[in-house]
Amino acid sequence: MSTSVVLTVTPAVPIDPDRRTVEVPDDVAAALAAAGQPRAPGLWVPRSGPARLLFQLSGRDRVSAGQRLLDELRRMGYEADISFSP
Repeated sequence: MSTSVVLTVTPAVPIDPDRRTVEVPDDVAAALAAAGQPRAPGLWVPRSGPARLLFQLSGRDRVSAGQRLLDELRRMGYEADISFSP
């Protein structure tokens, strides 16, 4: 069984939840690319609070890559979280 890893990021510039496409901030895209992760996000629009970008991480070391990305994005000033599910 493999672990699913999802990185959630709140962009500095609010996202319009009615838009069909979402642009990933350049510095977030660069961090994902450097970690060898896909840069195509999903979008989560909670009932309250800002819309957030969701990135499904992949690869054999996606758990450790997720931890590194989480730390890096937080250092860059982003609100970010990571979730793991079996």
